[in-house]
Amino acid sequence: MVGAASLLYFLAVVALLPVVGLVGFLIFAVFRYCPVITRIFVERPVLLPLRLTPDDLGEPVSFAAEDGLALSGSYFKARTPSRTGVLVYCHEFLSDRWSFAPYIDGLRDKGFDVFSFDFRNHGESPVEPSYEPIQYATDREVGDLRGALAYLRSRPDHDPAGFGLFGVSRGGTTALLVGAVEADVWGVVTDGAFPTRGTMTAYIDRWAEIYVRNALFLAILPRFVYSFLGDVARRQSQRQLNCVFPSVERAVARLAPRPWFQIHGERDAYIGTDIAQALFACAREPKEQWLVADAKHNRCRELEPEAYARKLAAFVDRYAPRRPLAGLPSFQASEARYSDYNVTGVRVPSAELITNVASTMTR
Repeated sequence: MVGAASLLYFLAVVALLPVVGLVGFLIFAVFRYCPVITRIFVERPVLLPLRLTPDDLGEPVSFAAEDGLALSGSYFKARTPSRTGVLVYCHEFLSDRWSFAPYIDGLRDKGFDVFSFDFRNHGESPVEPSYEPIQYATDREVGDLRGALAYLRSRPDHDPAGFGLFGVSRGGTTALLVGAVEADVWGVVTDGAFPTRGTMTAYIDRWAEIYVRNALFLAILPRFVYSFLGDVARRQSQRQLNCVFPSVERAVARLAPRPWFQIHGERDAYIGTDIAQALFACAREPKEQWLVADAKHNRCRELEPEAYARKLAAFVDRYAPRRPLAGLPSFQASEARYSDYNVTGVRVPSAELITNVASTMTR
């Protein structure tokens, strides 16, 4: 009996050794690597956001974000006798509300009003002194967009059918986060949107070999370790930046029955297609995906302007609560007006467009 008990004790100790070893490694890794992950996570990349001088200033408005901060926006009426719906534009990090024009101004010719606004610390909206935004969506951007929707509901000309959301990069991520919880959002279109957790995990996996030189150890290390370290580093970043990073994956999983149209560049050096595909897999139907060959981050429209306008029009035609006006030549004309602008809003000859997209400044 004593021998059997000793054997069981020995087997239990042997079985626990890998668990104890893993726990010990996780404790070591948190103190050794999480400060590095946090430092890299909060760094702002070198970006060239889209900026241009608008031809149409629209109706200037001021509205309150969810926390009461007064933000600036512009409301643009449809260029048709009747209205089909309302689209809300969410600009990318470091850009402003005027960047809506090359993307969705043409939909005003199909009966859509467009509302575009400046997130806090951007454009003409005020700076929150205690908050320094980075390229990942936080509770601040979510509160800004929810405030924008609340303002639109309060307008005398509000649309009881709700809103479609269109967002670029971080703006697209914000649109997904808000679209999943607002009942009157009827559809979401994103260009270059990305998850915070999934992106962090992918980068930790990519850079692990720089800090851990044992290739065999990395090969057998469970992937959940990367996610765990990313979660710890993200919580540290939240305390450092005075914000919260909501889960984009959970929001996408709750987005249905709202349709989602995901646009992403296949040559995106920041957010690889593996990250985009994993996020897309979190969503339930209805959903559509367009991976644009040779397009870098936020460069899909520049590379394929005609296909971009056509696919976007087809999406809203399919899912808008009211059927958009069809076959308007001015829609193509409006898209063409902005198709030859580069990322800084400077008009370039069309022959130089692809050269600009493939510039040495990787996006």
